[in-house]
Amino acid sequence: MTDAISDEFDRALAGLCADTRLRAIEGGADDGAEADTLWAEVDALGFTDALVGVEQGGAGLTLDDACSLLIAAGHAGLNHPFGETMVARKLLAQAGWRPDGRCIAVAKASLSESGELACTEVPGAALAGHVLAEAGDEWLLLPVDAAASTAGAFRPHASASLRWTGASLAVTRFPRHGTSAETICNAVHAAAMAGALARVLALSVAYAGDRRQFGKAIGQFQAVQQQLAVLTEDACSAAVAARMGCSAAMLPDPLHAATAKLRACEAAARGAATAHAVHGAIGITEEHALGLFTNRLHEWRMTPGTEGRCAQQLGEALLADNGLSFADFTRTRLTPTLPMVAC
Repeated sequence: MTDAISDEFDRALAGLCADTRLRAIEGGADDGAEADTLWAEVDALGFTDALVGVEQGGAGLTLDDACSLLIAAGHAGLNHPFGETMVARKLLAQAGWRPDGRCIAVAKASLSESGELACTEVPGAALAGHVLAEAGDEWLLLPVDAAASTAGAFRPHASASLRWTGASLAVTRFPRHGTSAETICNAVHAAAMAGALARVLALSVAYAGDRRQFGKAIGQFQAVQQQLAVLTEDACSAAVAARMGCSAAMLPDPLHAATAKLRACEAAARGAATAHAVHGAIGITEEHALGLFTNRLHEWRMTPGTEGRCAQQLGEALLADNGLSFADFTRTRLTPTLPMVAC
């Protein structure tokens, strides 16, 4: 049943997320009108409420079930923070607050001495209506239009750093109960990166089969075949890691999510470089779709938690388990509690 749901979503996104449309949104076309239209069409499909309980109007899926949806959104190149919206709506519904159909980003907020709240380099924040911000022991649902905004480094018309004058601007607030914005983002970003890497692989294989040099397709040259083989390994390992990061009934395990994001980041760095090497100069042109996905991969790598932060988190957990060998740590702490299904 889960495969049927993700297949339906994948087909719907294929029709909605044409490369030209994604490129127009990334370029800030129509002052965001096209982005709002795309999100309204995606939200109308109903998948954004997949994690919300049935009694609250959702589908009641587990995060493990929804992993395929997150991967599909990354594969389609959806500009908006889809996975973050799914988890945010689940948390809000549990807190008794039903948001409207707007998109919701998730981030950790820093608090200044003057009481200002700041969220830096939030993927898709410029396209979202709200940010669910971790602030101390609370979640704050903050409206994007009430914030001072600075364009994101990788996608200036889609992502942003935001600053609010104070927590009083929050639409609603509720206790975190130990959940973390970093853990949530690690899991959903790892899944989206797995989808984007699969798309990068497909683009590279197609181009290598079409582009001819010295009378034959470049995909027939052993050096290119070796590059594509490594890219395939990276894409597949990222997909397996994403399943691990999302192997939870509701909210991801911090160590599983960090492991998934670390593997996705490592795969993305090498996979993006390999894909551009296969495509050559055409891969960096605005007209080609490859840059839409590799740029997104690098943005996810550089947003919290970064691969360095994920490695630090895993290292600290290993050292905290006194006397536990690395093999035993992997077996006992990094084994998913739910059975992982095929990608």
